[in-house]
Amino acid sequence: MKKILQVILTLALITPIFSCKKGNIKNLNSIAYGSSFGMRAGYCSNSLLISDLKLTFSKSKNGQSADTKTCSKTISEADVSAIKNELNISKISNLPEVIGCPDCADGGAEWIAINADGKQYKITYEYGKAPKELEAAVAKLKVLRDGFKDCN
Repeated sequence: MKKILQVILTLALITPIFSCKKGNIKNLNSIAYGSSFGMRAGYCSNSLLISDLKLTFSKSKNGQSADTKTCSKTISEADVSAIKNELNISKISNLPEVIGCPDCADGGAEWIAINADGKQYKITYEYGKAPKELEAAVAKLKVLRDGFKDCN
């Protein structure tokens, strides 16, 4: 009986270690994603914000608020969870705030900002060159952004 009790106790202590991936987000407040091109004519900057199951897309000309277009729609909890599951905070927290030379020679810049578990992270990188730690989440965010093509 004593051996069985020891095995049960050992399993009870070990199970939580294997049942939860290290670095998973527990409380997600918001995710933002955007891109910009410093020397482009027309709408050169856009951003997508996910917060409270609301998806807000904005695009602007040369950063001027007078020329900003904004559109919103709801997003499902499943879609938010799919993005959240692609983010590993312990890996993201090790990334530098700026990677490469974003928007050098008008190559464009992309960024992702995460507000989760009481901390904020923002990583900016060269357009089209998401770090491997962010690639899957950025791909999902781009699909959501592309859903706003007719935001006028």
